[in-house]
Amino acid sequence: MRLKIASKEHSGFVLVVVLCMVIMLGILLFGFNYKSRTGLLAADDFRKFEQARNCARAGLNIAIAAVRNNEDLQTNRKLQNLFSGENTVSIDEGNCSITVTEESGKLNINLIRNKNGALNRAVIDQLLRLIDLLNRENFGDFHISYELVPSIIDWIDSDDEVTSLPFVKHENSGAESDYYSSLTPPYRCRNNSFETTEDLLLIKGVTQQVFSCLRDCITVRGDDKININWASKHVIQSLSESMDPVLAQMIMDRRKIKPFGSVMELREIPGLTDSIYQAIEKIVTVNSEKQYYRVSSKGTADGLSRTTVAVLARNMETENVDVILYKEL
Repeated sequence: MRLKIASKEHSGFVLVVVLCMVIMLGILLFGFNYKSRTGLLAADDFRKFEQARNCARAGLNIAIAAVRNNEDLQTNRKLQNLFSGENTVSIDEGNCSITVTEESGKLNINLIRNKNGALNRAVIDQLLRLIDLLNRENFGDFHISYELVPSIIDWIDSDDEVTSLPFVKHENSGAESDYYSSLTPPYRCRNNSFETTEDLLLIKGVTQQVFSCLRDCITVRGDDKININWASKHVIQSLSESMDPVLAQMIMDRRKIKPFGSVMELREIPGLTDSIYQAIEKIVTVNSEKQYYRVSSKGTADGLSRTTVAVLARNMETENVDVILYKEL
């Protein structure tokens, strides 16, 4: 009788061991299967990522070829449509959308101080007017503070003294490393020129919404004159207190028919008085000494997208196009 009981206990023990082994094998197989599936998904995402990045790079190469082979993109209507960012170009299994802007039509914030280190009052005044224009247009949605101007000055200058502009009555305090080191994550004030317009997002008070509003009006490349053939309506208006939106629109309508061949041709615009012309003639141009282009190429493949941003410099003598800045976002 005891032998039968012992035999049953032994059989039960073996059964429990077998069940435990089966469960352990099941867990191992489940883990292996999960790991394999995760690896396959990661590999597939990596493939999509590479496809999207290659599409973005292809868009950049298209832009480089266009800039190299066309002296003036503005007169080429087909390229204007292609580089508006609204149309897509099919590339293998993906596509890309390309935006090209000529930087000479924007306000260069790196010139807020001149070569001698003194404040450039003309650039400062134009930036303040630009802020006023954008605030009026977006009234109630958000507010761009005048503190943007002294904060830009502090970001560029080499000292650690917070800038205050005596001719600005309100919102007149910049920011140095003491302010930026208190943020999360902390960082230091660069005390050097801006490398890209995206660097503006590091500046005190600049949100993504503010940056999106400013992006098409400012640059960090080019000389100290605004190319009137490329400037946006807001930039044209910011040239002078007397430049109203109707006059700015007339300038834009005129250049659509034929780009300005000289600054003197601005006198042909009805309503552009002698006082307005004298106020802007020294700060505008129709043919920039250096041609810089900002290219944003967004590649998409299987629902995944990647964006490359580059700054191109076109050498007018050799007709070469150099990529002076490249970033993947």
